[in-house]
Order: sequence, then C-alpha cells, then structure tokens
Amino acid sequence: MLIEISQIPPDGLDVTLPAEALDLGESAGVWDGPAVVQAELHLGRSGRGLMIGGQFSGEITLICSRCLEPFAYRAADRFDVYCKPPHPSPGEEHKLDEDDLDVTYLEEGRVNTDSLLRENLLLTLPVQPVCRADCRGFCPQCGANWNVVGCQCKSPAADPRLSVLRKLL
Repeated sequence: MLIEISQIPPDGLDVTLPAEALDLGESAGVWDGPAVVQAELHLGRSGRGLMIGGQFSGEITLICSRCLEPFAYRAADRFDVYCKPPHPSPGEEHKLDEDDLDVTYLEEGRVNTDSLLRENLLLTLPVQPVCRADCRGFCPQCGANWNVVGCQCKSPAADPRLSVLRKLL
C-alpha cells in the first residue's frame, strides 16, 4: 500500500492493514511462499520527516535448518522508523553521519507500507529456524528424517588425524 505524505494530517494518520499475503522476495532456502501479515501503523509528521510507529503479526512458513521440513512460524513485533526526504543531490556521494544510519529515506513523497513491513518481518526471523527445540535433524548418509524414522546407517569411521583432539574432550 502506498501512502502519500501530503495526505497525512498534522495530527497524524492511523492505518490498519488487514491480513494479506506479503511477498518477501528471494528466500535463500529459509522460507517458503509469502507471509500473511496484518499491521497497525501510526504515521506522524516530525520536522521535515515522518515518524512511523507500528506493530505487526503474521505467519510465515519457514524451513527447519536441521531436518529441512517446512513449519509455521508466528512472527510479531513492534517498530519505530524515522523517514526523511532524500538528500538534495541523490546521485552525488556524501558522508553518512551516525544519525543517518537509523533513517529510512522517502521515495517520491510516498511511503510504501509493504516494503516497511517486509523489512521489519525479515529482521524478526530467527537466524537458524528449527521446527521444534528437540528436532533431531536428518541422517547425513541416507537422508532419513530422524524425527520420523530411525535409520540403520553406521557412523563413518573417525579420522585418525583428529584422535589427539578427541582426547581433550
């Protein structure tokens, strides 16, 4: 959803976004399909910029990093973002101040709520998602999911060069 900044009243604008599919882009094997996200936002003017505060909740299908099975993950978070117009000369290089690192820049006088939600949702995802805390993963030899079935594979022989290290354990 695009919101025109010129349409935001001086006292701010409250926006409720219903649950809808949000395209998260390339997954790199971390998630499967779009996320269904609902959000509540408050957009308020602050100097030349815009303060956006809100909260979202949604569900996304992640891929377990141990057993590679898809599972439903519930994501919810609160965020605050400061947006300001781009520098007067966008093609020209300039040094970023420390304050500029926490700023999102407005494009063409509009706020794209989809990209804002996408960014904040991706920041809440776990680095190594697991379907459950006691996930046993899969057999590296036959590929059997150890959560479902055991396998009869024998562990490979240990590398004799590492025997010195094993003594330390």
